[in-house]
Amino acid sequence: MTHPTAEELAKVPLFQSLTSLELEDVARRFSLRLHPRNAILANEGEHLSVFSMILAGRIQWYWTDESGRRLKLTPEGPGGHFADTTLGGEPILMSIVAIEPLRVAEIDIADLQATLLRYPQVAVALLLDVVARLRRMTHATRTLGMDEVYTRVVTLLLARAVSSSGRLEATLTQAEIGERVGATREMVGRILRDLARGGYIEMARGRIAILKRPPKRW
Repeated sequence: MTHPTAEELAKVPLFQSLTSLELEDVARRFSLRLHPRNAILANEGEHLSVFSMILAGRIQWYWTDESGRRLKLTPEGPGGHFADTTLGGEPILMSIVAIEPLRVAEIDIADLQATLLRYPQVAVALLLDVVARLRRMTHATRTLGMDEVYTRVVTLLLARAVSSSGRLEATLTQAEIGERVGATREMVGRILRDLARGGYIEMARGRIAILKRPPKRW
């Protein structure tokens, strides 16, 4: 069995309070697993038996509705973890896919519980991290529930925009925007066309240039 190194675990926020000897002990409790890009790591409703820490690569959390349309959440990268919502034996609430080649340290749930009892400082760090995740999820749910689609589209464009050749550009397709904001591609297309006609954006092959800040309401 291959294990992660103590040096790798030292970069994970949950373990930064441990000494070198403690990190070596914890590293021996985890096994190392690699996943290719696009690997499905979990499906909503499954019971997971392992807890995984991300050492390299990124994952995407998502929900799928009855028509097969995905609603994506913010990707998570090194230092993140998954399956914390199943620690009590409950099924996982979201599906997970690897969006980059993934390197994870994983441990059986029962062994994780024993490790947390041995190193209570890690248990406290995990608790605080789960609380922070809950706050982010609550905020995201509030945004989805209370903000209209236009507001969510504009907020996403501004959040993803980066400076390129002297102007702000967001690399997003209409389908990707729809998945992120919980709207149909057609609805997103109408909003983008209205913004383009108003001189706020310019669209070209999956890139959206923001010419001037869109209004808060349309």
